[in-house]
Amino acid sequence: MPAWLKLWLLVPASAAVFAGGLIWLSHLRYELSLESQRVTAAKQMIGQESNRLRLEVASLTRPERLRQYARDKLNMAPPNPMQVIHP
Repeated sequence: MPAWLKLWLLVPASAAVFAGGLIWLSHLRYELSLESQRVTAAKQMIGQESNRLRLEVASLTRPERLRQYARDKLNMAPPNPMQVIHP
């Protein structure tokens, strides 16, 4: 086989290797895109849960709610005037 023919056979082989590399990179980009979408969706879910929990904490720590809880569940009441010591 002549030397020039061997060089011409190297061109399609190189093109095939290059095409395989491009296909592999395309697959990696696709997988990375899917993972990015999953992470973004998880981030949004965590943000929504965080907002819901902040709202719940704000609701539970309202002074009116705390007074009602202390009165109903703990049987607490404001002190009588005779129970307060003034300096």
